[in-house]
Amino acid sequence: VSGGHTEFTIVKNFNSYKRIGTTIDDALGEAFDKTARLLKLGYPGGPEIEKFAALGNKDQFELPMPLIHENNAHFSFAGLKSAVANIVSKNRCTEKFKKDMAASFQATINKIIFTKTQNAILNYRRVIKTKKKLKIVVAGGVAANKSIRNSLKVLETSKNCEFLFPSIKY
Repeated sequence: VSGGHTEFTIVKNFNSYKRIGTTIDDALGEAFDKTARLLKLGYPGGPEIEKFAALGNKDQFELPMPLIHENNAHFSFAGLKSAVANIVSKNRCTEKFKKDMAASFQATINKIIFTKTQNAILNYRRVIKTKKKLKIVVAGGVAANKSIRNSLKVLETSKNCEFLFPSIKY
């Protein structure tokens, strides 16, 4: 989950990979950056969105979740970015608006990542044919988002998996 790539890849062995999900348009980090730019929050966008989201109402804006009802692990963030841009263009960009939009955006992202991760786990288990505990490495700039980390950790017990995140300082 970064500005350049958002994907699920099964790592079988060294130099043996199988991609089971990816973005069909824009990566998640790019969506964070564009949303932050629209809200005049600065760059990189992820940390600023997270900071403002903590102070906003996540239910203020209903944002689209493209591909959410498809039983695959693919993502689309272009429509979400467009929806944010349309709402921003119709509102004054007050501090309250920024906080609420950041919170709504982040909550929407959490739902998308959560659902698509569940789909990827099911896909992995079909491909690999195992019920063993699954280790999932979450890497890239967006992996530093505490809200996304906490959302994914909820899956550990119900999906018999463990999420591995790099240290925040990296």
